[in-house]
This record gives sequence, C-alpha cells and structure tokens, in this order.
Amino acid sequence: MYICKVIGKVVSTQKNEKLTGSSIVLVRVVSLTAKKNEITESNEIFAAADTVGCGTGNYVLVTSGTNAGYALKNTNTPVDMAVVGIIDSGLGE
Repeated sequence: MYICKVIGKVVSTQKNEKLTGSSIVLVRVVSLTAKKNEITESNEIFAAADTVGCGTGNYVLVTSGTNAGYALKNTNTPVDMAVVGIIDSGLGE
C-alpha cells in the first residue's frame, strides 16, 4: 500500500463499463521524513479508482495490483490502483 495525496479528479466522457459508478482520482505518493516527521511529496502521480469518496487534498491509502480489483469487489475490473481509505490523523504528528 501507498500513502498518497489526492491532487485532482479525472473527468471522462467514456470509460470501461466495469468502472461505472466509480470515479477516478489523481494521487501523488507521499512519505514522511525522519527529520521532524515532515511530509514530502514525490514526483510520482497515478490515477486510482476511488472506492471511498475522497476529495482533493485528502491523504489516502492506495492499494495496487490484484488487490485493487478486490477493493472494487470485482477482480476482473481493469484497474491497477484503488483508494481504500482516507487518513484522518497520524501523518506528521
């Protein structure tokens, strides 16, 4: 799993029918520095299926690979990343 920050939402007029009802968000991988528990953002940006209703600016837990399909309750869904949780506290404290 990755800790990411939601940086935007993807708007698409067409998508695979198995993704109907799911939104796609853009996420940036983040990490905590050892010094002062500061959050640093990487240059990596991914598109992930949103299974929890997150918003721009939220810190989220993202899973990848086969587990992303399980998060959407269908392992045949064509996704590689899915948001599975919103982090309310615990970062940089």
